[in-house]
Amino acid sequence: MEKRLVLEAGWVLPMDAKLDVIRNGAVAIEGNQIVEVGPAGDVIGDEIRRFPRHVLLPGIVNAHTHVAGAIFRGQLEDRPDNFYGYAMPMEKHLDADAIHVLSRLGIAELLLSGCTTMNDMFHHAAETAHAAAEAGIRAQIAHKTYDVDLPGIGQGRRDYSPERGERKLGQNVELYEKWNGAADGRIEVRFGAHAADTCSPGLHREIVTEARKRGAGIHTHVAQGRSEHEYLRDRYGQSSVRFLEDNGVLGRSTVAVHLLYADTGDVEILRRTETPAAHCPGNVIKSSGMLGPMSEVYAAGLRVGWGTDWVTMDPWDAMRAGISGLRLQTNDHLALSAREALRLSTSGSADALGLADRVGSLEPGKRADLILVDIDQPHLAPLADPFGVLVYNASGRDVTHVMVDGAFLVADRRLAYADTSELIRDAELAATRVWAAGRVS
Repeated sequence: MEKRLVLEAGWVLPMDAKLDVIRNGAVAIEGNQIVEVGPAGDVIGDEIRRFPRHVLLPGIVNAHTHVAGAIFRGQLEDRPDNFYGYAMPMEKHLDADAIHVLSRLGIAELLLSGCTTMNDMFHHAAETAHAAAEAGIRAQIAHKTYDVDLPGIGQGRRDYSPERGERKLGQNVELYEKWNGAADGRIEVRFGAHAADTCSPGLHREIVTEARKRGAGIHTHVAQGRSEHEYLRDRYGQSSVRFLEDNGVLGRSTVAVHLLYADTGDVEILRRTETPAAHCPGNVIKSSGMLGPMSEVYAAGLRVGWGTDWVTMDPWDAMRAGISGLRLQTNDHLALSAREALRLSTSGSADALGLADRVGSLEPGKRADLILVDIDQPHLAPLADPFGVLVYNASGRDVTHVMVDGAFLVADRRLAYADTSELIRDAELAATRVWAAGRVS
């Protein structure tokens, strides 16, 4: 019989449909599952650990990441050609070894910030899956699949290569065969159609075929940039969303990321096809100054998850950006509440990723993915409403404990599975090598 561990905390936020607060609450865990949630004292166990000055809540479910993208930290934000002029040429020099150590760094950042699930797409995705398995995080992984010459877009060219697309798609198939269901089921594999404009219509259809053959989801960037928007309009007379619908990409198991250039008709297509969206407010506001039609997305009732994208991975920063951005966009200072922002980052993201039956809330039968936040600090006191205090004031540095599948991966702000300094040194060595190989002025 499994040992029953009980975690007691001064405040428990189950993040279920009620969005209630349990003052002096407790969660009981057996193996990798939550078995009981309730008031402290009513929840009995074999071992009790008490955190009277902490808030206990589900782990953050990060709906869109590129964890190895830490290599671009501080290098993109002030460049006008940040994406296709700088990042894409540099990415050509990211080999498997670099992706592995950079993924380890990015995953460590996620865990230390309170993220217990990530949905990632990048080059050499098998190395990111390997890093996720080593760390113990829950992860959905896709290989970055495309058939256009990505750096060429920044130079005004769109050179599509069927051979490139076939090779990239084959790598995603290999990723699925090796990693789907690995790490006791914590790792799932999606198919990564990089973006509406970086995959030809034929490649989009091939990706859909391979994904459906295996019952796998799709992860794709949609309407993320002006060049994409203008190219599809000029070449096909369609928006990104309409183009993807025509090629069979949309649906309940596809996560559509960004939507910055989507319009009202696009939102209706996403609603009709039941396609969930991933919104990365912190990154898109910083990098593009745009938010996309998020007020319409929310009003349409789409399943929406929030992510951090890359470079800056703190989900608490993203929550504040998401609230502030929507309030500025709508000129409504109550457009989005702290409760709703935290819901979008936990149970909302879990629903968008098809994981709502497993994670995103603290309920009996769900996996024991949870975090503890230390509120015994000047910037988080006094605490009247834990939702408001956490969302408007907390950061990843306030997270002290992180549990995934019933195992503590972070305890007392330290990684349980690796030395943080070593991860940083390894990533710096790899980054220095890549920077030297791909230096762009």
